[in-house]
Amino acid sequence: MLAVLAVLAVVGAVYQQIGQALDRRAVVRPGRMVAVDGAAMHIHCTGAGAPTVVLEAGAFGFAQVWARVQPLLAERVRVCSYDRAGLGWSEDAASHDGIAAVTRLRTLLAAAGEPGPYVLVGHSLGGALIRIFAARYPDDVVGLGFVDPSHPDQLERFPAEAREAHERVTKILAVAAKLSHFGLLRLTNPLGRLHAGLPADDYRAARMFNSAARHLASSAAEFGAWDATMRAVRVNDTLGNRPVVVMSSSEPMEGMSQDIFDRGQQMHAEIARLSTRGQHRIVEASHHMSLLTEPEHAQRVAELLGEMIAEAALSPDQSPP
Repeated sequence: MLAVLAVLAVVGAVYQQIGQALDRRAVVRPGRMVAVDGAAMHIHCTGAGAPTVVLEAGAFGFAQVWARVQPLLAERVRVCSYDRAGLGWSEDAASHDGIAAVTRLRTLLAAAGEPGPYVLVGHSLGGALIRIFAARYPDDVVGLGFVDPSHPDQLERFPAEAREAHERVTKILAVAAKLSHFGLLRLTNPLGRLHAGLPADDYRAARMFNSAARHLASSAAEFGAWDATMRAVRVNDTLGNRPVVVMSSSEPMEGMSQDIFDRGQQMHAEIARLSTRGQHRIVEASHHMSLLTEPEHAQRVAELLGEMIAEAALSPDQSPP
């Protein structure tokens, strides 16, 4: 039996190495690498025009999750997506809490020569991160877009099993990072297929990253830093009079209870009310990931963001909170 397991481990490791090598050869990195505190980070900027839009991915995310949204926005303004430390193409860093993430982002934007003011857009966990950015660098932010965002109090306000599930995911990700060396994550592709619907090359990138040890371990570290991150989000208790749009999906993801979904919608409305110019909009027939991956949903997200960006561009001197 041990001999069989040893053979399977070797075969799996070879499968993983060959698969990753083929992916790395086939998938083209869309942006450029910029040094941030001694580590190289990936940033992908397209288009021209102010204000610059910065796209913040959710958990397990990377720059290419915005592959359907970014080109639509870039038709009118400068748009930058990027990979947080340890995710996607970016090299790892010591800390993965929200304050560390937004501090690195601001350094990255400066080093890349992408000046503000910024409109920040965040999906899921990214929605929490852009609130930290707005709290720490209020003069840099003229508008915010939230795409099915995380709320800092959701684990406290959801049923108790949500906290238990979150803790399980954190542990599973840490184990998955180790198992990835033997090809199991590549073979089953549980996280990569969440991004099904992206263009073929970007979906292949999702499979590549979400079966790679560094990406998985960094994702686990972000989940593990949840409480510290959300404490930092709570500092941002107002978005002042900036234009804000909060976009919610209309359908729960597979496995999500209607109760949790409904509570999440209520919290999205609360985020919109943090600004005197906030709007809460529902994207019909969508779910959490399809907002980015399905062409018609991404088109609607881009339209709603476009309206908010245009409003922010007309009032760049609005006072921050």
